[in-house]
Amino acid sequence: MATTDEITPSPQVAPLPEADGPTPSEYARLVEPMSRMAALPRSDPRRRVLRDEIVLALLPLVRHIAQRHAAGHPAGYEELVQVGSVGLLGAVDRWDPDRAGGDLLGYLVPCVRGEMLRFFRDRTWATRVPRRLKDLSVAINRATGPLSQELGRSPRPSELATHLGVDVGEVVEALTAKAGHHADTLDPVDNEPGTGVAHRLGSLDAELDHVEDRHALRPLLDALPERERTILVLRFFKDMTQTQIAEEVGISQMHVSRLLTRTLQQLRTGLADP
Repeated sequence: MATTDEITPSPQVAPLPEADGPTPSEYARLVEPMSRMAALPRSDPRRRVLRDEIVLALLPLVRHIAQRHAAGHPAGYEELVQVGSVGLLGAVDRWDPDRAGGDLLGYLVPCVRGEMLRFFRDRTWATRVPRRLKDLSVAINRATGPLSQELGRSPRPSELATHLGVDVGEVVEALTAKAGHHADTLDPVDNEPGTGVAHRLGSLDAELDHVEDRHALRPLLDALPERERTILVLRFFKDMTQTQIAEEVGISQMHVSRLLTRTLQQLRTGLADP
């Protein structure tokens, strides 16, 4: 039996073509070997060999998606290939032919692309969110636990602001930035048990100290008109000035200022309501 270091793909699991990316019909021949792999116990060495053959055959898909996402992004192509390969490995391991209905392309592409988008999101938080919002977010995390014990519930933004000695609008800004960074779903990713926020709610996770505020923000943000949401993203995630936002959106700086003030007030009011 070949070892995982000596794998030569069989004709059935030969790599997909690199040029222009594989076509949907070229995925059909991989459904059978993936289904065979899924039927083998995880401890079976044949599963590992077959898994590595399949991953090797699917690498052109990862490269194709990485090429499309690398344009205009500071992350290099090779880095995105590595990130996408992580998503591919997880997707192959989770493959369930009954659940996927044989639609391999429709299953793999969201898994690989989703891993890249999570990478973009994490890097955006690290490099584009203003330092003051990062620092305030840390302070909110630290204050939420003691205030929750004192109040017997999660503190409102106004109560956090009073405790921290800052304006409630600043707390809303920090929570908005954090909510955008953690736009997690309550449902498991790709229906895999244990991957969604709901599964982690019972764990001791400092990030979940203010989960109630984050989830309270989501419907408020979703209800905003597209222009107002765009302005919030440009202001709090790309750290653009009001003048820069005005040029980007195509309105005056004064109009941007009014929209920001009104939008933050709407979020503030919505979060403060019992």
